[in-house]
Amino acid sequence: MMTPNQAAKGCPVLHFKPDAPGFDANPYPTYTELRESAPVYFWPDAQSYVVSRFDDVAAVLRDPRLATDPVAAGLRAPDAGLPEAIRGPFERSLFRLAPKDHARVRRAVSPAFTPRACDRLRPMIQRIVDEALAPFEGKGEIEVAEFADFIPLRVISAMLDIPGAHEKTFRDFGEALIKTIDPRLTPEAYAAVVAPVPAGMALLRELIAERRSRLGDDLLSTLLRAEAEGDRLSEDEMLGLVAAIIAAGSETTVHFICFGVMSLLCVPERAAAVRAEPALLRSAMEELLRFDNFGKGGIVRYCTEDVEIGGVTMARGSIIVAILPAALRDPRAIPDADRYDPRRQHEEILSFGLGPHYCLGASLARLEGEIAVGTLLRRTADMRIVGEPAYAGHPTLRKLSSLRVAVTPAARSEVAR
Repeated sequence: MMTPNQAAKGCPVLHFKPDAPGFDANPYPTYTELRESAPVYFWPDAQSYVVSRFDDVAAVLRDPRLATDPVAAGLRAPDAGLPEAIRGPFERSLFRLAPKDHARVRRAVSPAFTPRACDRLRPMIQRIVDEALAPFEGKGEIEVAEFADFIPLRVISAMLDIPGAHEKTFRDFGEALIKTIDPRLTPEAYAAVVAPVPAGMALLRELIAERRSRLGDDLLSTLLRAEAEGDRLSEDEMLGLVAAIIAAGSETTVHFICFGVMSLLCVPERAAAVRAEPALLRSAMEELLRFDNFGKGGIVRYCTEDVEIGGVTMARGSIIVAILPAALRDPRAIPDADRYDPRRQHEEILSFGLGPHYCLGASLARLEGEIAVGTLLRRTADMRIVGEPAYAGHPTLRKLSSLRVAVTPAARSEVAR
């Protein structure tokens, strides 16, 4: 019988090097070759199977036999050996829950992330974006990576109504959670990264106890109200949910903003079109997320039983990596896929995933991106990239470490629009 770390018979072997020089700046020739040569590859470096065509990626994301939890596939948990104080919430996070529990937890929190609920956050998000821009006023240049990095974690903090006196504890907690998703971490490095997490978990436990007696309009209160409607969550599930929202939703939103700005400015006509027609911004951002997606390493799933995709049978315990950016340029599913079209009508959007693990915070991320990029366009008469964008060499994201943009301020009458 084939073991999970062996390629299935007849499956081509892939020598895929996403850390190669220049890949982050332009991965699309590699993605095209990957997508057009075969439907499935075995990637020895990652001991994984790789799929890159739109229909195959969609099938992987929908298939209930493919789990987000390695333990469900008989593999070791990546966070095994965590301190006892934080093990429970990590083991009860959205990524680790069995399907029935996953559906229950999502049902409890989903009212806080509907498009209508997120739109009510618009004034708060605008205030945070304004704070992010303030240090750059009058300087003639904006470091977009720094501007974008300021926003998502503070939005989540505001949604949780974290008291001002505890902001630093929460921020240290959030930044630690974001770092835990780096697959390069050794056990020793992982232990060092999670050091601020127990204090953050303790803070959230205190706030949960407080909100039980004084419900508000915050995210924790939403979860507590769900108890009265029958969707009872354990405290570890609440903490695991908050941790998952931070880990999955913060850094990705930073890159959504950065890539939105970069993609608009690298072809001046794109920014000019949105300036001339501000209502175009929402669909332009959606198209930019498809056309130049910041993902790199792919979405990972684990086979809980033998699974066949693209004519290749993968054994239980096998790892599948779905290369989303390659799928988003697949001409089989998307007409004229290599052309940016801000008016494109997307029938099925994979940018935020698909199926039971569709991104819970998709509406929030879209709104943060729209407000952040829209504010930059509204408050400037002109923006242009200075020098070359710098990439951080992240294993799973085309992470921008620097995107310097020279700006000409807009007239006050334009800013007030």
